[in-house]
Amino acid sequence: MFFKRTLFLFLLQHLAIVSGYHHYHHPPHYSLDTDKTALLAFKRTISSDPLSTLANWNVTNDVCNFTGVRCNKQRHRVTQLILNSAGLVGLLSPFISNLTRLRHLEIVDNDLFGIIPPEFSSLRHIIHFQLDWNNLHGPIPDSFSLLSNLALLSVMGNNLNGMIPPSFFSNCTLLTNVDLSSNAFSGTIPPEVGNCRGLWNLNLYNNQFTGEIPMSLSNASDMFNLDLDHDGNTDLDPFFTALANCSSLMELELAGMGLGGRLPTSIGRLGVNFSVLFLEENMISGPIPPNLGNLTKLMWLNLTSNLLNGSIPAEIGGLLNLELLSFSHNFFTGEIPASMGQFPHLGLLDLSNNKLSGKIPKSLGNLVQLNYLFLNNNLLSGAIPPSLCQFPDLSILDLSYNGLTGSIPPDISRLHEIRVFLNLSHNLLEGPLPMELSKLENVQEMDLSSNNLTGRIFPQISNCIALRMINLSHNSLGGPLPEALGNFLEP
Repeated sequence: MFFKRTLFLFLLQHLAIVSGYHHYHHPPHYSLDTDKTALLAFKRTISSDPLSTLANWNVTNDVCNFTGVRCNKQRHRVTQLILNSAGLVGLLSPFISNLTRLRHLEIVDNDLFGIIPPEFSSLRHIIHFQLDWNNLHGPIPDSFSLLSNLALLSVMGNNLNGMIPPSFFSNCTLLTNVDLSSNAFSGTIPPEVGNCRGLWNLNLYNNQFTGEIPMSLSNASDMFNLDLDHDGNTDLDPFFTALANCSSLMELELAGMGLGGRLPTSIGRLGVNFSVLFLEENMISGPIPPNLGNLTKLMWLNLTSNLLNGSIPAEIGGLLNLELLSFSHNFFTGEIPASMGQFPHLGLLDLSNNKLSGKIPKSLGNLVQLNYLFLNNNLLSGAIPPSLCQFPDLSILDLSYNGLTGSIPPDISRLHEIRVFLNLSHNLLEGPLPMELSKLENVQEMDLSSNNLTGRIFPQISNCIALRMINLSHNSLGGPLPEALGNFLEP
């Protein structure tokens, strides 16, 4: 009897445990009511709502009519939450994770703080996840690898840190757009990023990544924009060779990454639609490969502040779609190629702070769309070509700190639309000030100092009615100062 009673109690206890176990693990039932409860719980964590964006979030209103909320067609569940630039201050609440049918989460340009809750991994249907420009900290949760439907992840402009979990890129293979820029992420860029073959935009700049750029990025053949920021590669050839597989690549921004080594010839084999190359503020040395001229769709080319040297290849003149070209702060030598006057769309040309020599090519006068021309701080010689004075929309012309000789050409009057700055200082220019300078009515600053100019300062200079500063010092000018100059003349 004792045995039977003991056996009965044991079975009863086991049944209770099993029953309790199944009750404990029974998945919760989610509905529109639980979605409403979750959103009201999120609202309670908001300490400031200066625009009253959440004013109609209350018990009596239909949750599908809450500001920023959208439900599915059947109005069974919440599928979208968008609260941008509302000035919301408060904790990023884990209660959002109860919106288990959410497909689009976008809370941008607010002041949400705290971490990204690991509970957000319950949002298994999420496709668009965007929390840019808040005050979040901590890492990307490892559990985000469960968000296998995710196509867009953007958390730029926060204080997030730690390493990117490799599992995130291993499992979220539908990703097309990732922006983690302007945070404090560290470590290496996981090679698993190559598993996201549909990735077309990857922005990782303004972080603290180290190590080499993963070659697996070449698997993303649809890559359109690649903008990275870390310390690493010294051999750029494998990287650019791999990128040749990204036939859709149009933009590559690797500024300020501490890249070393030389520009490889493989750079000339980037995609046929490649249009933007930013490699400024690195430590890249050696010459520019001539086959860079093969990138005929290139519109923006910035190699500023590197250790590049040698002559500028004439093949650069084949980049007929260029709108911006900046080679400043390098060690280029030799003459400016005449072929650089072949850019019909060029708006900015900056060759300043190099060691370029010889005469300024007359062909530069063919750059009819030019707005900004910087040839300063070189070793240029000879006269200023009159053709350089025929730009119809020039705002800045800086030829200072060279060895230019001869007089200031009277054709300078043709720059009557120059609006900002004319700098011919620190050259060997001579002769009188041309009266035609008085026709530059829109120029704000004029610096002709440190030359060998002679003669008098004519009173008509006051016709330059927009002038705020004029510097004629360290010349051999004589005669009385025109009273109209007032305070515009620097000693």
